[in-house]
Amino acid sequence: MSERERLMEVLRLGKVDRPPCVCPMQTGTLDLMKASGAFWPDAHEDPGLMCQLALAAHEVAGLESIRVPFEVSVDASAFGAVTADRKLRRGPTILSNRVPRREDFEAMEVPEPARSGKVPIVLQAIRSLKGKARETPIICGMVSPHMLAFQLIGDQAAMMDMYQDPIFLKAVMHTAKSFAISYAEAASEAGADVITMVDAFASGDFLSPDQYREFAMPYQAKVCKEVEKLGIPLILHICGDTTAILPMMAGTGANGISVDHEVEISYAKTVCHGKAAVLGNICPSTTLLKGSPQEVTSATMRCLEAGTDAVAPGCGLALETPLANLKAMVEATKRFGAKGR
Repeated sequence: MSERERLMEVLRLGKVDRPPCVCPMQTGTLDLMKASGAFWPDAHEDPGLMCQLALAAHEVAGLESIRVPFEVSVDASAFGAVTADRKLRRGPTILSNRVPRREDFEAMEVPEPARSGKVPIVLQAIRSLKGKARETPIICGMVSPHMLAFQLIGDQAAMMDMYQDPIFLKAVMHTAKSFAISYAEAASEAGADVITMVDAFASGDFLSPDQYREFAMPYQAKVCKEVEKLGIPLILHICGDTTAILPMMAGTGANGISVDHEVEISYAKTVCHGKAAVLGNICPSTTLLKGSPQEVTSATMRCLEAGTDAVAPGCGLALETPLANLKAMVEATKRFGAKGR
């Protein structure tokens, strides 16, 4: 099977020769920047450099997927939020929220992805990747309507709105949902094979299960439903410990559920059985960042034994992640992944 065929079949809940080793989250590391000659922050802003760095995760590290972009402020930039950070050691941050006042939202329209903010850079990178990676799946990352609303309003203000003005918060999420669907359509047309929808504000660190059910899940489910019509699969990733909300995540209609290292793969497999594939969950902040290649190999074997459908980091890669550890994760997946299949 080709790398693209393997991941797509996994996300269709079909049979494969072994689990793939992919990364549905950000893949930019210092080692890969040095290998490709494409460095942050320029690789955030230039589609050619974005393409180079994304390819390095596959061509140099061996990951069986290619993912753009390397940050989570692209969506908010389309709405006019100011995002900038010329520092190498982290991605761009949102410097000013787009909807600090209710009247700002009333005057706001849903932006056209192909013409707004940094989205055109990502779309051009996808088009370039499509011509270079014929057998490897291209993943486009975007944020969920819930997370985008938090970015546009401000996370603390949005948390307050849950209690003080939930109608307003849901109105912003409705607009964010419309944009997310348009963005997914544009990414699909550009050549993306898979969409990853990320939410850093929906884990148990931020929301109770009841709050997730009311404020995040319905809008994630609507995006999943519309992306399904495009004929491409969607992976849902929520950062942190999502054990309590996994049944609801599996009920969104996402084709794959990406879980952090705090979630037991065996439990995730039980919850998602027959509904979605499970991807994960090598810890990016300890095992991949600070561990030895032997420790990464052991963690990968445990992940495979627990039944993961695709080996993947539990979240985005840390900037200083050693190349040797990424290669160890890939090699262990290929060596031990076929056992028991």
